Amino acid sequence: MTTNRPDIGDSLADLERQVFLAVRASRRASVADVAEGLVAAGRPLAYTTVMTVMTRLFEKGYFLRRRQGKAYLYEARDEAEIAGELGGRAFREALERYGAPALLGFVRHLSPEQRAVVARLLEDDAAAAEDNDAGSGDDGE
Repeated sequence: MTTNRPDIGDSLADLERQVFLAVRASRRASVADVAEGLVAAGRPLAYTTVMTVMTRLFEKGYFLRRRQGKAYLYEARDEAEIAGELGGRAFREALERYGAPALLGFVRHLSPEQRAVVARLLEDDAAAAEDNDAGSGDDGE
């Protein structure tokens, strides 16, 4: 099925994209796994180069990682999670830099459907906050 949506990896530089796609294709991979795969694909890179790229992709929010023995296993995050992380980061940076005018600009550019989604998300968030407050059990102890 063909879609007009760009692949989330399209926002990455060439080497980052290759590493991202290698991890996504294998579901979980260590640095050694990716380095070996790149060698097999005709792109031999130093282990330390691959490790640096994978660490940066983790820090940018593209990968999850967990320790297994002495190494990390990396897993590509879901595209929606990555998009949310990238969008949230960009929006947060705009708010920090420009304040309320950035927020106003964001709201002005929303379609009616997008405004409805934002309203629903705000309601859900408020309800979750109320549930957390009610469940905190602050009895003054």
